[in-house]
Amino acid sequence: MGEVSEEEIIMFLKSKRESLKQELEKVEVALNAITGTDFSTANYSFTPTIDKEIPNSYSSKLKMDKKILYALNEIKSGDKQDILNHLQVLEPKIELKKIEKSISVRLSHLKNNNIIKSDKNGRSLTYFL
Repeated sequence: MGEVSEEEIIMFLKSKRESLKQELEKVEVALNAITGTDFSTANYSFTPTIDKEIPNSYSSKLKMDKKILYALNEIKSGDKQDILNHLQVLEPKIELKKIEKSISVRLSHLKNNNIIKSDKNGRSLTYFL
């Protein structure tokens, strides 16, 4: 079994902390609903935080967003296919057909949350940090 770096542990724990915060907010909303809190006065400040940190090293255990950020940081800019090709270089066992749709969704998510930028290049988009 491969060793896990301290950086990977820290990234995992930060991600876990954020998901637990979001889960706690959901539980509080459910409790408020059951106990009869007036929803017109309830404070809904649910703004998910997105980790914009680019990993220093690649690991197959990274989440897809982090893999994309790492690949874009290395290739500087590229379309979806360029990113897929670089991910395959970084992780030869990756099955491109399986992750192609999820990469499209994750790229859109990262772009819409201003984590990455894009330029329209004909019918495709070129992504960059």
